[in-house]
Amino acid sequence: MVDSNPTDTQFEVATGLTQVSILDFDIVRFINFEAEINYPEEEGIVQVENFGMHLSVDGSVYYGMKIEAILNRKADDISLDLLSRLFVDVQQDSSKIVNDLLSAYQRSLLEMIFTGDATNRGKMNLIFAEAISPQMDASSYMDRSTYENELKQIIGDVQSVTNISSMDLAFLGRDGIIFAGPNCRKHERLIMAHFSLLVREVFIRNFFVRTFILDDSLKRIRALIMTHEKDPNNIPRVRTMLNEVSRQTILLQEILSYLAESLEELPEVDDPTDAIGTALFRTLRPKILREEVQSRVKDLEKLVHGANAELGNLAAMTDVINTKQLEEVFKGVEANTKSLVDASAATERASASLQVMQVILAGSFAFAIVDRISGGTLGVDVPQWVVDFVVTPIISVPGLWFALNIGWLVLFCTLLILLMRFLERQATGFLSLRIKPNVKVDVAKLESFLAKKAIEVSDVVTEPLLDIKKVTWKEDDSKLWKGPPPRVEITYDRKNGFLLSMLFQLDKKKSKLTEEDVIRTMEKELKDTEIIVDELLTLYWLYVK
Repeated sequence: MVDSNPTDTQFEVATGLTQVSILDFDIVRFINFEAEINYPEEEGIVQVENFGMHLSVDGSVYYGMKIEAILNRKADDISLDLLSRLFVDVQQDSSKIVNDLLSAYQRSLLEMIFTGDATNRGKMNLIFAEAISPQMDASSYMDRSTYENELKQIIGDVQSVTNISSMDLAFLGRDGIIFAGPNCRKHERLIMAHFSLLVREVFIRNFFVRTFILDDSLKRIRALIMTHEKDPNNIPRVRTMLNEVSRQTILLQEILSYLAESLEELPEVDDPTDAIGTALFRTLRPKILREEVQSRVKDLEKLVHGANAELGNLAAMTDVINTKQLEEVFKGVEANTKSLVDASAATERASASLQVMQVILAGSFAFAIVDRISGGTLGVDVPQWVVDFVVTPIISVPGLWFALNIGWLVLFCTLLILLMRFLERQATGFLSLRIKPNVKVDVAKLESFLAKKAIEVSDVVTEPLLDIKKVTWKEDDSKLWKGPPPRVEITYDRKNGFLLSMLFQLDKKKSKLTEEDVIRTMEKELKDTEIIVDELLTLYWLYVK
């Protein structure tokens, strides 16, 4: 069997691998080792399975084994039905073994090409048999019935059966090849060169299917962009899908470069000189197959280039939508700012009018006090003491009483204005401190901590990759905060577990804490409850930096 992985392979010799040999010549570089399979089987099944593995620098991976017996059948009497069941098990075991030899990057390439099912990826089967029963003419096997159906179990749809010699037959199928006859191993180099091209062709098939999936994803993104007004979540979906498709396109481009390099690494095969080799060369046509594979690689490059161009168009369309939405936001901000300016001007005018009305009311109140003192509004005769101390020495003098009233009015209004300014200064001594720590936190412990607080406001914004929550509460421990407790607002990402920002509002006139003290106090509270995960990045360190 052959598993073609068009990437440079990195190797590690694992426990259980024996007879490892690494060859490094000017032309051929590869590694060979023997693997012993000890995976658990169902009860009652005894399996002794050893096969060699050959990993070449051109990206080809070969798994080979000599079959000595299956169930009660020995090597000289094995049916194709039993052989097909064995191949299913061997393909799965070989995928598990080679998975440990691949790097994480190579595994990501395979998972992307085979859409997350790389373990069950298809492999080509190559069978060398010293004889086949019944031994017939090649055309007799293409009977569209019993023989052809039996062969399909091993090599897929049978494409051709050829008489290489009077005793040798070549069965070519979509998923494998069978060479049967006493001379089956004589031209192994030619057969393996042809087989290396076949496995690349199989990989190209899977790659071609993957381009259809990529094209479908691009069509879905375009549909979401064209209908983004219908659902406000379409743009976040488009961003997520564009990121994923961009990653896939980059990987496809890299795989194509690896595939082209692997074709260049394959050595050319010389024409055989003997009759059997010539017949086999004419049947396999490796040079023509090589040209076809190279041509398909070029076609795939065009498809990926087209997908990349479409991806660029979709990204540009998304940028246009983002710009349009940003313009709408700016227009809204401009309109709101204008409304705020107008409202501020109206408020200032109203404030000035209010101050005038307050002075007028204060004057009326000042005059009312004078009237109350003299008893002039009680509807009774003026008391004698008022006549003696007010009317005779003051009111009887022209203009003196009026001047005294105006002076009393000015004094009273001045004292009232000074009192209002004092109260205004008392209300403007609050400190607002905002920091952005971006530290890792334990979300479960943080929410348990918040559950003990008297939450005033809670906002949540959910996106495909984010889950942002904003919480506001008022601290109640005056001893801890050494004065009036602050109001605290925090913003954190529940999905990724990050504390994004913190806002403190504190009465600076009554509190003894500095800005650094406020941060250290909150940091200590978060650390005591084991909320902060990252010990290296503390809130205070981030603040002073």
